[in-house]
Amino acid sequence: MLALAAFVAGCATTTQETASAKEKDGARLWSQNCARCHNSRSPDSYSDAQWEVAMLHMRVRANLTADEHKAISEFLRSANQ
Repeated sequence: MLALAAFVAGCATTTQETASAKEKDGARLWSQNCARCHNSRSPDSYSDAQWEVAMLHMRVRANLTADEHKAISEFLRSANQ
């Protein structure tokens, strides 16, 4: 039973660390790709729906990969939670 509790606790920590790493990656990509052409806006400047429209447009314009688009979108949405 103790081993199961340790395993579950380890999984929760890994999930939190992974989420944190993804958010940092999204923030880094947002800074590198968006700030090149735009004044930096706070991620909470727009709603999730507004960011999604902007991200769909800018994915093409900034030549973002699907993974980059997803990471940036997740970072922006995390500001509205």
